[in-house]
Amino acid sequence: MGNSRVNAVPSNIRRLANAGGIGNLIVEGVSAVAMQESSTRSIYDFHSMFYDVTFGKLVRRRIAKAISHMNIPAGARVLDLGIGTGASLDYYPRHANIVGIDLSGGMLRECRKKLNQRRLAPTHLLQANALELPFRDDAFDHVFISHVISVVSDPYRLIMEAQRVSKPEARIVVLNHFQSTNRFIAMVEKFLCPLCTMLGWRSDLPLQDLIRRTGVEVDYRYKLESIDLWETVVITNNKNRPMRNLDAGGGEASLAAERVVAA
Repeated sequence: MGNSRVNAVPSNIRRLANAGGIGNLIVEGVSAVAMQESSTRSIYDFHSMFYDVTFGKLVRRRIAKAISHMNIPAGARVLDLGIGTGASLDYYPRHANIVGIDLSGGMLRECRKKLNQRRLAPTHLLQANALELPFRDDAFDHVFISHVISVVSDPYRLIMEAQRVSKPEARIVVLNHFQSTNRFIAMVEKFLCPLCTMLGWRSDLPLQDLIRRTGVEVDYRYKLESIDLWETVVITNNKNRPMRNLDAGGGEASLAAERVVAA
């Protein structure tokens, strides 16, 4: 992505970052890819008005459990990539430092309300595009990606950006719906994908494809219930390790070899 960073960081991001004391994390240069996400921004600006009483209620327990798998030590800096209305805020330890980004100003508005009303971990919010993060390399100790990877137009780029801005061996925790490995259910998910896309997410993203195309190595994954739409995937950032041979079925091998733990 080196040549894609052609424009300066928008002044509003730079100003907010400096005001929040995280200006040292910002890197100059973002690309025009942000323009491709405008429809997603509009959809979630609308969702923000009722998100907490609908979808937000469904995912709280899963978010709480997923964050507990990050094992966040005192003073750690955590990137909440797609923080939305702040459904995760109650579950971070107060000894952590949270940086939350979201594409939707409406979602961030609801998130700020929670920050103003509750005693929570120190949190800084920025409106930014997850596909072109305005942060320097190795800026974060952990990354949490909740219900975002199937929302963006390029989920593979999102994972690679999460790897870039987190330190080597950082824990990256992804909570999302992935396409079923059951052939019949996968066909249904593909059929429903155009409708789901209109609602702001896709239903046909295969986890094994994500692994194959990004080179990530999954430590383990789990579902909170035996039958569950959502799955938590725990990854250690392997960006400084030798790349596996992905063309030889590396993604499938990693997925098959990983340990599936009980929640």
